[in-house]
Amino acid sequence: MAKDGTSRDGGSSVAFVIAGALALGALGLVYYFHGQAAAAEKALVQSEDDYREMQQRMKKPVEDFVRRTKGQPAGPKEEPTGDLLIFLDRKAREAQVPAGSFTITRNATSTTGAWQESSYTVAFLTEKKDTLIKRNPVVDFLGKVERESPSTKSKTLQITFSGDDLKSATIGFSQFKPK
Repeated sequence: MAKDGTSRDGGSSVAFVIAGALALGALGLVYYFHGQAAAAEKALVQSEDDYREMQQRMKKPVEDFVRRTKGQPAGPKEEPTGDLLIFLDRKAREAQVPAGSFTITRNATSTTGAWQESSYTVAFLTEKKDTLIKRNPVVDFLGKVERESPSTKSKTLQITFSGDDLKSATIGFSQFKPK
């Protein structure tokens, strides 16, 4: 016994209890991460099996595609050649913009470095009450031009709507080609 009447063995038993709790915690973490590793390994094996199955399923379509495209030029499809003026007019008609409600004018051609820029201005005329233009045909027109001719981009947009009707619009398009 100590002088004050307490036992010194209590401190060592607390240390053993704490060490035991830490050992059990570490053992629990090892068990948890072992379970996580087993689940990840199972998922990896499953994904490998799925990949092999997909590879077998896609073998025939890929062979058919290769057979079909053999001898064709590799690379992107060529853009429609011809004058951008005709292309813009055709896309406006495809987008169902009313005839006579727009004018297309060619601007001066400029050269920048190795590129030549051809620019055009499309002005929508809405003075007449019988040629009202709705929002959707204008949006379709812009989308068709930019999707179907990657070298043509809208450079300037000045569009004013009154509700769903077009009030005024001026759109500048530029087409870039190598010199």
